[in-house]
Amino acid sequence: MHQDLQKLIDLLKRANSLLSEFSGGYSGEFMSAEEFHEKLTEVITYLEESKLEYLLDILVWFVPVSCWDDFVGIHDTEKLADQIYELAMKLYKPEKL
Repeated sequence: MHQDLQKLIDLLKRANSLLSEFSGGYSGEFMSAEEFHEKLTEVITYLEESKLEYLLDILVWFVPVSCWDDFVGIHDTEKLADQIYELAMKLYKPEKL
């Protein structure tokens, strides 16, 4: 597995653990933090299987002022979200998917 992909997965697991502490809320794509948590868990599994087409979901969910901010949006998590977004952007190559 690519070193950057493994680092991204590790960061996503940290984010998913934080997300599991939240409930309710709403964001355009998800009706609750629980639904977002469930989908993020699923996408992490796909990335562990090197299904890189799911990087687009990560980009959409972790871009500033998106799902992550809607549900977790506390200042201590901004750096984590930024790291996730930057790594996903680095790995995302639509022409190779």
